[in-house]
This record gives sequence, structure tokens and C-alpha cells, in this order.
Amino acid sequence: MIVISHTLETGTVVYGTTPRDDSGEIIHDAGFRPSRHLDDHPDHGEAYWYVASTRRRPAKQHYIDRCAAALAEAGHEVKVEIDNITLPTTSFAELEAERYDRAEERTERFSGYADHALTKGDAMIDQVRQERSRIPLGQPHLIGHHSYNRTVRQQEKRNAKEDRGREHVDRGERWAGRAKAAAAYQSGREALGTTQRRVERLEAELRRHQRYLRGETQHWEITVTTDWTDDYGRSLEERLADRPEGSRLLSRNEAGNSAEVLIAVSPAARAVTESQITLLTEEITYWKAHIAKLQEQQGRRAWSSADFSRGDFVKSGRRWYEIVRVNSKSLTVANGVNSIHLDVVTMANSRNALGGAGWTDRLPYDQAGGQMTAPEARFRYPEAFSTSAPGSEASGDEWQAGGAA
Repeated sequence: MIVISHTLETGTVVYGTTPRDDSGEIIHDAGFRPSRHLDDHPDHGEAYWYVASTRRRPAKQHYIDRCAAALAEAGHEVKVEIDNITLPTTSFAELEAERYDRAEERTERFSGYADHALTKGDAMIDQVRQERSRIPLGQPHLIGHHSYNRTVRQQEKRNAKEDRGREHVDRGERWAGRAKAAAAYQSGREALGTTQRRVERLEAELRRHQRYLRGETQHWEITVTTDWTDDYGRSLEERLADRPEGSRLLSRNEAGNSAEVLIAVSPAARAVTESQITLLTEEITYWKAHIAKLQEQQGRRAWSSADFSRGDFVKSGRRWYEIVRVNSKSLTVANGVNSIHLDVVTMANSRNALGGAGWTDRLPYDQAGGQMTAPEARFRYPEAFSTSAPGSEASGDEWQAGGAA
């Protein structure tokens, strides 16, 4: 029997199949991936197929349904087991360590593939070069000579060997690229800016789950006026009784024949959502601790809208940019084509390509490198605010002419 199982611990995995049986193509076409690193099930047998990115997440039901239907149609006996509630025993920190271990294993494996292919390809190309070096320079094929056919075949073999060698070299370079990407996996995943953006996304997802648990507000007719619905002729109280426990009336407008009701979340959906909230909270806590550690190591801080005001300046790279507007996720700052020539970029000294006023750009808070008030900026960089500064109103034409030159 083939068992399609989903738990928060393992994700979606197919048990009871092997790489060699006739179910593989069906399962692959349903969107599952192969892996030789899956743990076998004590009751269901060998594991080889899985759905990516399903650990610690609710089941992707459409994958499971599509695969089960295709297998059943092909004559296989299929069983589906789904558990979206039971929390995993593996912590998020342990899961991250597993990811990094697999990345290291991929780096080593791909590097081996690359070295083998490059060595083989270079050797074949060198052999061809040595064979060609023994042929006198400019020696033509001697048409009509008894050696003609032999020399033509030798040339064709050399060309074919050289082509195969270059194919090996190209394959080796591709494996080397994959090895490089695997080696950079952990550093890229743990980078400060990347982690800060990930935390923002996870917190947004957490808030979405929390809102979902509060239920959904709907507007109903007190007396249903359309006779083609199942609710026709039923009272408001009777219809609410069919909804999950906790659903209730919020307000009632008899004159307008309308009522505002709160539809509670069903117990099953609540259990699934609460599990996700627990897992998301654990993940956010992990990454926030990582951010704090990086900030301490790098001497950086996490900037937010509370740290800036309109008219202040924010540092990004080596330049300071005037803040035009403070947003919840980013800062709106002055910018222009002449910014590369400026230490302090303001709305007054920034210019577009035609010499007119510059524009504004968004700067995410994770790219902020410092804060400076307007009085401090004028004290530290008085030349940026003088009327003779490049890009100022008094010298805009002169700067444009100089830039064009």
C-alpha cells in the first residue's frame, strides 16, 4: 500500500514506494520531489518522495489530492494521513542546523562533481592539443594520397574529442556554480538585512493568523428575501445556530433588514491555526535572537520609524540622504543622477538627467546606516547647503553644463 502522509514534523511524504517501481512517474507528475535522505516509516515502509517546503506548515491539500487520485486511477491502493495539529518534536534551531548540514554536504558533493568533470575535460582538450602539435603547421589533407581517408578520420576524432572535453568543462563549471551557491547558503540566509525582512514577513503572517482566530464579521439579512437560498424562511437565530460555536449577533437594523454577525472559527480550524501561531512564534524568537547577535557583533542597530523625522538625514553607504517622508516600512529620501558626486543629498541639490529637480526613492530600514538631524547636517556639511553648492538653485545651470562636459 502507498501512504501519503503529512505531519508538521516530516512534512508531506510518500511511503511504500521505491525509486524503481512504476508509481514514480505518477508521483513526480503530481508535483512531488525525490530524495534519498528521507527517514523511513516504521509502519508504512520506505520513503522516497516528498513535497518541498511543507515541514512545520499545514498540508498543501491540492498536491495530496492530485497524487492520491492519480495513483488510485492507475490501480494502486492509496491511503492518506494528514495531521496539521500535533507540534513537531524537532525545534526550529535543530531544523536550521539540519539545513546547514545538508548545504555543507551539497557543497562537498557538487565540488567533487565539478573537479571530476573539469579534470576529465581539461585532459581531453590537452590530448587533442598535443596530437595537433605533432602535425606540421599548415599541413593540408593530401587528396588522392593513400593517407587521405586516415587523416580525415583522425581529424574528425580529434574534433569530436575536443567537443566532448568542452562539454565536460561546461558541466564542471555548472557544478562549481552550484557548489558555490551551496557554500554561500548559510551566510546568505543569516545575513542581517535578509533576516530582518524575513522577520517582518513572519510577523505579518502571525498577525494574519491572530486576526483569523478573532472570527469574520459578515452582514446578513434579518429576513432572507430570496427564495432560492437554503436560508429562506429561517430566522436569524436559526442560521447562527448552524455556524461554529461562539458565532453571535453584533448589531441589528430592523428598518434596513440587516444584521452584523460574527462568525467564529471552527474548533478544527482553530486548532490548526493555534499550532501555526506556536511555530511562528518560535521561529520569530529564533531569528530575533540572531539579529541581536549580529547587531552586537557588527556594531549595528535595528532602525525603525521611531528613530527618524521628516527633514532628518539617513546614511546609506557613504552618503547622507534627506528624509522627505517617514513610512512604516521605509523612508522616502531625496535622490538624483548627481548623487554619486555628493556627500549629502537633499531635495535642493539633487538633479535629474535634464538638470531639473531630482526625485525621491524608498530606503528600507534594514539599509539604514545612521541618523543625523537637519541642524547637525548643516553644521557638519555646510557646503551642501550653500547657494554655490553643485545642484543648488543658484548654480544648477553651471553644474549641468559641467556634468554634460
